[in-house]
Amino acid sequence: MSAGFIEHLKNKTNKDSNTSILLAQWEFDQKLVGKALENIASYYPHFSNHNESNSHQILVNIERLLGDNIHLLSATDTWLLLESAYWHDVGMLFSGQQAQEAIHNRDFIEYLDMLANDNAQDLHQFAKTWQTKGWQQALAMYDNPMLGTEKYRQLMAEWYRRKHPERSQQFALDPFKDLNINSPRTELLPQRLYRYLGQICLAHGTSFEQVMSELPYRQTGMGTENCHPRFVACLLRLGDLFDIDDNRFCPVMRKQPVAIPTLSETHYHKHLAIREFQLDNQTVSITAECPDGYSFIETQNWFGWIKEEMQNQMSQWKNIVPHRKFGLLPTIQKLDVRMQSSKVLLSGKPMKFQLDEKNVTELLQGSNLYSGESNIYRELIQNAIDATYLRIWIEHGVRKNNLKITDNLHPFHDDFQKILEQYPIDIDFIKIADDNNSDSSLWQLSITDRGTGISLKDLEYMQKIAGSSRNIEKKRLIQDMPVWMRPSGAFGIGLHSAFLLLKDGKPENNKILIETTSIVDNSSYKIEMNSPLSSNQGYCFVERISEVEHVKREYGTKLMLRLNLDRRGKKFNESGLSFNRHKGFNSIISDIQKNYDVIKSPAFDYLCVLDIFAK
Repeated sequence: MSAGFIEHLKNKTNKDSNTSILLAQWEFDQKLVGKALENIASYYPHFSNHNESNSHQILVNIERLLGDNIHLLSATDTWLLLESAYWHDVGMLFSGQQAQEAIHNRDFIEYLDMLANDNAQDLHQFAKTWQTKGWQQALAMYDNPMLGTEKYRQLMAEWYRRKHPERSQQFALDPFKDLNINSPRTELLPQRLYRYLGQICLAHGTSFEQVMSELPYRQTGMGTENCHPRFVACLLRLGDLFDIDDNRFCPVMRKQPVAIPTLSETHYHKHLAIREFQLDNQTVSITAECPDGYSFIETQNWFGWIKEEMQNQMSQWKNIVPHRKFGLLPTIQKLDVRMQSSKVLLSGKPMKFQLDEKNVTELLQGSNLYSGESNIYRELIQNAIDATYLRIWIEHGVRKNNLKITDNLHPFHDDFQKILEQYPIDIDFIKIADDNNSDSSLWQLSITDRGTGISLKDLEYMQKIAGSSRNIEKKRLIQDMPVWMRPSGAFGIGLHSAFLLLKDGKPENNKILIETTSIVDNSSYKIEMNSPLSSNQGYCFVERISEVEHVKREYGTKLMLRLNLDRRGKKFNESGLSFNRHKGFNSIISDIQKNYDVIKSPAFDYLCVLDIFAK
């Protein structure tokens, strides 16, 4: 179908010999640039196709958008569309000489530093080792040399990918200097047309505001006609965005990498999720059915970009389109994303942690609140106690069972201790594995309570730090409780602070796992809370547990963290730490001394646990 542009260019140049050079130049470039694009796969085997098939599909998408209005295009605009569809990703290519020089570049060193300080990145450990021990050690840190060279290739590929719109602009002006693409640059075509081409290539990676401000609306083209760089740039942006079908990845190339980077894997599933796709000059309608939460988020983001770009262009259409005969852009009929799994969505999308400005400010101002790791553990355990007290109040205060809660009781009263025995809190701290590539071990901390559990409504409030303080129903329940058993603080602060414990771990462990059964909505959920500091940007995935499994569960919450702890100078017993709220004070001390060799450690300050459970 993209043959329509080529056929149109041929027709225009046949009618006006002054434009014939455009067709000659395009016939050179179609072969030369198309051949050069095939080399992108050697640098980016973990990426979707960025070869000639990608350029072809972009042109197909633009033809669909224009419909029969293709004949309204000038020869110069047609040439700019064809050329930009081929040149816009050429900047992803780089020579061996450039790769050798890049590692001494100041910007590259800063890029390496950024990766080394961001453990959410797949390349974090590789970059950190490079930064601290040199590139030789980074390449040699893996059991297989293939893994080291693959990480290096991904590092360089990402470095050049980030800059590829600017590089594409440069190569459009001088393709031979760095890439040896023998595309002729002669006086037969004005140099300014190549400058427009470079600007259009750059525009596919810049903001819409830059497109409107930096690309001219109308310029003199070849012969007696005009060209419209801004219009061409806008069409390229749309054609690129709509290259979303489910055949973007080459199955042969996907076999080349030993390990596919996380983001590439997510993009792969995003494309495979496409179920319905209708694009023409009247309608846009796309439906996706995603296998997991991460591809769901990425697809939602992509659909959001499509919607935003079309709204932006429609709002400025009179300042973009050459004349009214082109009509309007198509109407978005449907951009729907569904999930195949049993995961629960809040307001049609995954839950995401957000920062409440007021509470964050207060949290930061209270500088002593989380001055050490022990205070974070203390807060997590306190959350379990608060949830337990709330359930006790519901079952023995509001509902007034045989053992009743009255104002005359206190935490140490025999009657209250009898009630507490029905609601134990268990804490386990066990070693999972040693990391052979570093002086650290992976440990799992789990805190299990028999409290109120977490409902979907609770999750909505928990999305913001201290957001639970806005839960009116829970606040009323707490206000009716005796003063001595009211929760000590706002639910959610300790949970959010737990992400600070995970910041030095591997990306796959930078999350909180929760299994919970709520006394409020009588439902059971598995919850994966990703750190706002991770590549998953604070998204939370909630999966409803089946009715059969739900029946076997009791109310309460099990919270699990996987912590990466430094082994140097510490003596962790392999069996870890495990105790129960109701074993008795002396028994707790005995368990800790027997199972945990360190009296006090940055990994877990048991004194704070004793302090809380002894009160």
